[in-house]
Amino acid sequence: MLAPLYLFNQIARTLTDRAQSLAGSPGKILRLGWVLNLSLSALLWTSGLLAGPGLAFATGPDGAALFEVHCAGCHIHGGNIIRRGRTLKLKALENQGITSPAAIATIANQGIGQMGGYGEVLGTGGPEQVGLYVWQQALAGWEPLPSPFVQPESRVPASQTNPINPG
Repeated sequence: MLAPLYLFNQIARTLTDRAQSLAGSPGKILRLGWVLNLSLSALLWTSGLLAGPGLAFATGPDGAALFEVHCAGCHIHGGNIIRRGRTLKLKALENQGITSPAAIATIANQGIGQMGGYGEVLGTGGPEQVGLYVWQQALAGWEPLPSPFVQPESRVPASQTNPINPG
C-alpha cells in the first residue's frame, strides 16, 4: 500500500510544479486536469480501491443477482406464480427429486416442464451460480434478507415523524 501512496505523492508534486509553470494558459491547465484525473484513476485502480466490483465479476456471475433479474419474476421468494406446486422451497424440490445445486443448475440451463431453459441468458457459469443460490435459499427457508437501507434499531416510531401530530 505504501508504493501507490509514494507514486501518488510523486505525481502530485510533478503536477503541482507543472501547474505553476502553466499559469495563465487555460488550455494547458485543462489538459493537465485530464492527466491528473487519469493518473489518480490509474492509481486507485492499481491499489485496489476502484477495482472491487470489476474483480468480483471476474470470479464469476453472482447467483443472487442473476436470480433477481431472470428468475424472481416467476419465483418470487422461492414461490411460483405459474404453477403453485413447482416452487423452489426445499420440500417441493425434494419431492421432485431435486436434491443438489447441480440438479437446479441443469434445470436453469435446460428448463423443465413449462419452463424453458435460461442457459443462454445466464451466460457461462450462470446456471451453476443460480443453482447454488437457489439451493442455499431453499436450505435457509427463503427468509427475506434484511434491507440494507433501514436497520431495525434505526427505525423511528411514526409518532415522532408525524409533523401534524408531533407528540
